[in-house]
Amino acid sequence: MGLLRGSASFSRYIVNGTPPENYPEAYVDCIIRYSFRGFDENSDLDRSTGWVNIMNIFDTEFQQKQFHMYPYLSLSLRADTRKVPSNALKQHCLEEEHRVKVTENLEYLSKERRREIKEITMSRLLKRAIPRTNTYDMIWNTQTSMLIFGTTSNRICDEFAELFFKTFGLNLSPVFPYSLAGINLEKQCINPGILDSIRPFNVNGD
Repeated sequence: MGLLRGSASFSRYIVNGTPPENYPEAYVDCIIRYSFRGFDENSDLDRSTGWVNIMNIFDTEFQQKQFHMYPYLSLSLRADTRKVPSNALKQHCLEEEHRVKVTENLEYLSKERRREIKEITMSRLLKRAIPRTNTYDMIWNTQTSMLIFGTTSNRICDEFAELFFKTFGLNLSPVFPYSLAGINLEKQCINPGILDSIRPFNVNGD
């Protein structure tokens, strides 16, 4: 998560393609378009994501273009999640079912009616839930096309790659130790094919 604030796990990517020459100006509107927006009072969504200033998670305007410090472009993906505890949902549903049966003089509720009550109750409780905030830092070297992202969670990484493409129009390719070694060998004008001859080494000699 906090790449600038201590130790953290991270995923490494290669950005396929190059940004435009004037990318700080070209990208600012796109970044703002996909910046973080909180839940409004009528929203029944359980998750909201978007870009924020890597130095200030409350800054979504980027007026000073602080995301750019040549050759790096740095942002944070902010994800706010609202969750209703299952026990609380169950209890409120039972209370609402009881209220409906008394009000409408019913002995039983159909499966469809109970499902409807559950959906309405979930929506109402979500609007009252306090969101949990997480941020995941991104640092992109626009010269080398190397990018690091502050998590190893597959779900968050997929979400990030999709948002990155929407914002910058560029795809990401994951970088693993083997592929990173190949990239470094190519930079030294060494055929990366030599990696195919590497075999595991057993310290016990077996």
